[in-house]
Amino acid sequence: MNLRHPNQKIRRPRRNVRALAMLGALCSMNPAADALASGMPFATDRPQTWQFSSDFEGTYDSFGQNLEWNHDNRAFDAHGNQVAGPGTNTFVGLSTFIHYWKVPSLPHVGFNASITLPAIRTQGSQYSASGIGDPLVGGLVWYNPAPATTLGFQAYVQVPIGQNEVSTNTWSFWPSVFYDDWYGHVNVDLLMGGILRGRTLRSGQDDLSPGNTFHLNLRVGYSISPPDSPFAIPFVGLDYQTSGGTFNQTASIPVANSASRETTVGLGVLFQFKPNSLPFLHQKMYDQLSIQYQHSLSGRNTALTNGILVQAWHYW
Repeated sequence: MNLRHPNQKIRRPRRNVRALAMLGALCSMNPAADALASGMPFATDRPQTWQFSSDFEGTYDSFGQNLEWNHDNRAFDAHGNQVAGPGTNTFVGLSTFIHYWKVPSLPHVGFNASITLPAIRTQGSQYSASGIGDPLVGGLVWYNPAPATTLGFQAYVQVPIGQNEVSTNTWSFWPSVFYDDWYGHVNVDLLMGGILRGRTLRSGQDDLSPGNTFHLNLRVGYSISPPDSPFAIPFVGLDYQTSGGTFNQTASIPVANSASRETTVGLGVLFQFKPNSLPFLHQKMYDQLSIQYQHSLSGRNTALTNGILVQAWHYW
């Protein structure tokens, strides 16, 4: 799965497709609905999300577009029971640009830097909001102990400069570690990390200290074609997140029912179009497309996940 630059005969690394599902971090748009905020960090992960190769020269880039839709008609209450949800439909588009490079003295190590810009819309009979959300900036480093094995660390900062209706008004830090490996035709992709949040400051409202989040994202896929030339990879996913409660700094009291957790499962398929392979025999660039459906298994104080996630990536 080495990438080739259209103008260079050199081997390129396997790509990083690390789109962020920021529904949870962005759903403080409506203060009255904070206790029912929905979303799973990194929900758009799929097989090979965190697979990289250090077998390349020079630099290269990628651009990804992610589309997420969730039907918020059901929710989990403080006891984990399903109840009527906010009745909204939430749409998130994530646009990400990534630049990749190496250091010659570190032959099995690679780096990238990225910026992700979200566009959000929540629409319902009682409430609606839309706009450009808070961007994430940062990067990652990876290491290949073996050609098909990737280990790494990443860190991003979410900057609260989005439009007022959809901004979190909160600085946050997103660190995580990742692992990807092949076992025959089976790809295992794992991410574990957190979201560390600062104080939420909104003009005319109480100062809040939202709880931090821990998340785990697992994808297991099976390559129908040989793993060194994958085209279609059906996969299953398991996601988990737990977030601490919010503390009202102005009133010096905790916000009731603000701690949340959720476990979701998903099914999807990843399609990959690489150079010198059908159906694009003469294609010089590298492209990917994935689609998956996710649904909640259990949760507490959160809208139930019931949505579709699509992502498309181009590398050059």
